[in-house]
Amino acid sequence: MQTREISPEEMESRIARFAEQESQSAHYAEAIGIPREAYEIMAAETLYLMMAPDTQGGPMAQRPAIAGDRGVSVIIARCPPGDKPLLHAHHYTVETFMCLTGVFRIRWGSEADRHVDLNPHDMIAVPPGVDRQFENITDEEALLLVIITGTADEDFADISMPPAETAMMRERFGQAVIDGYNKIGVAFRNADGRIEGPQIPAPIEVSADEMEKHISRFDTLRPLAETSGDAIGVPRECRELVAAKNLYLLMAPENQGGPMAHNAAIAGPDNISVLIAECPPGDKPLLHAHHHTVENFMCLTGKFRIRWGDGGKEHVDLEPFDMISVPPGVDRQFENISDDDARLLVVITGKSREDYNDISMPPEVTELVRERFGQAVIDAYGQRGVTFREA
Repeated sequence: MQTREISPEEMESRIARFAEQESQSAHYAEAIGIPREAYEIMAAETLYLMMAPDTQGGPMAQRPAIAGDRGVSVIIARCPPGDKPLLHAHHYTVETFMCLTGVFRIRWGSEADRHVDLNPHDMIAVPPGVDRQFENITDEEALLLVIITGTADEDFADISMPPAETAMMRERFGQAVIDGYNKIGVAFRNADGRIEGPQIPAPIEVSADEMEKHISRFDTLRPLAETSGDAIGVPRECRELVAAKNLYLLMAPENQGGPMAHNAAIAGPDNISVLIAECPPGDKPLLHAHHHTVENFMCLTGKFRIRWGDGGKEHVDLEPFDMISVPPGVDRQFENISDDDARLLVVITGKSREDYNDISMPPEVTELVRERFGQAVIDAYGQRGVTFREA
C-alpha cells in the first residue's frame, strides 16, 4: 500500500483550533439575512462549525474550519445554562450528540416528552425523522458535540420544525424569516398539515426502549483490547501496543470489517465510526496509515501530540476541543503528552463499511511486531484487514 507525505503547511488547513472559532450565527446575519436572534433561538446560542464539506448546503454549512469529506459535519455548541434550540427533526441525516462538558438533556418526540441526560462523553445518535432538542441543564456554560451524517450534500437540507415552533417563529419574527429559512432547506410544519419549504417525510415516534439502542454511556463501556479477547489471534499486549491502551468503540456501522469492529455501543451509519482513546501519560499507538478512510482527532481532555509522515517526523499539539483531520495514505500517531490520563476522540469516516479494512503499518513497525510477537500475529492482523509493509 502506497503512503503519501503532507507538509505542515498543507496540514494547517486541516486543523481547527477551538479558541479561534467564530459563531455560525455571525455568518448567517451577514450572508443570508436571517437575524442573529432568529438563528440563535432555532439552533443554539453559539455554534462552531469545526468540519463540513465546503460544497454542503443546509442551515449549518457556512465557512467550516476544516473542509472535510462529504457526508459528515462536526459542530460544537456552546450553551449557557438553560440554552436549547427549538424542537426540530432531521429527516435524512443522523444527528449524534456527545456531551463534552456539563450535563445535557436530550428530549425527543413530537411533544418532547421523552428524554435522556448525558454526562461527559456519553453519546446518543438520534434516528432520522424524530423531533429532538438538547438543553444544558447545569448551572454553568457547557459544551455539546454534534456530529451529523448523511450520504450526500443535499441530505443536509433536511430540517423541519413542528407546528408549535412554526407558529412561534412566525409570530415573533414574521413570514420573511420563515421564507428565508425555506431557501436554505428548512421546512416548517403547520397545524393544518401544510408544509412550507422543502417537502419532507412525516416525522416518526421512537419509544424510550427503542432509543436505548442508540445511547452510549461511557462509564459502562469496556475497552476493545478487552472485549475482542484472543478471538482474533492477537495477544492483548500486542493489541494495546498497536492501537492504544484503552480504546472504546462508541459507534460503528453494523457488520463493519477491520480491526476495530467489536461490540460497538451503537450500530450507526455506514460512513462513520466513533471511538474514544483513554490514554495514560505517554501512551500512543504505533505509527500507521488509513488508506481509504479519513481519521479525525479531537482532544477531549489533557493534551495530545499528533505525529504524521515518514517516521512521524511532523507534529501538532492539540488542546481540549482542537481538531485535526488526517487524509488517507498518511502515516500518523497520537500520544498523550500531559501528566495525567487524557481522552482523545477518534472519528473515522469512509464511503462504506468495506473502507475500514484499510490500515497499514510501516516497515519499522512490521519489524517490531514480528520480532516481539511472531509471524502468527502478523498473519492474524492480516485476516482483520491490516497490512504490514515490508522494507
